[in-house]
Amino acid sequence: MTTLPPSQSRQLAEGRYTFTLSKEPEKRRKTGREGKEFIAVTFFFRAEDDNGNMRYHTESLVPWDDRYRSVLLALGGKPDEKDDVHLDDVDVIGQSFEANIIHEPDKDDPMKKWARIANIAVPDVEEDVPLPVNDEEDEVPF
Repeated sequence: MTTLPPSQSRQLAEGRYTFTLSKEPEKRRKTGREGKEFIAVTFFFRAEDDNGNMRYHTESLVPWDDRYRSVLLALGGKPDEKDDVHLDDVDVIGQSFEANIIHEPDKDDPMKKWARIANIAVPDVEEDVPLPVNDEEDEVPF
């Protein structure tokens, strides 16, 4: 097993990995092109391939990106009554999930590629369904 230091800037190769959140996500306030402010969340992962090789990967996501919701669900988040999942409701350090790394071209420079998480393995979200209420008492023979 090989572990590379977090400061190494090489991107992860495309493939399937197990991602483990290595430290608390950071929220950063940013300003968009139209002057609107928004929050971006940076996730810090340790990524392990099938051979046990470990690398570090940082992924910055915004709440309206479908991958943001998938990451939170994969880390154990549960949708609220509006079907939203919130970072503050998830205890995430040390939680793991499987996903692929794909290389996407940069929007401004197609010669650059960025390693991005994709195909996140999200567990089925089971909602607490109450048992049906039986108004009649069943007779139980003893």
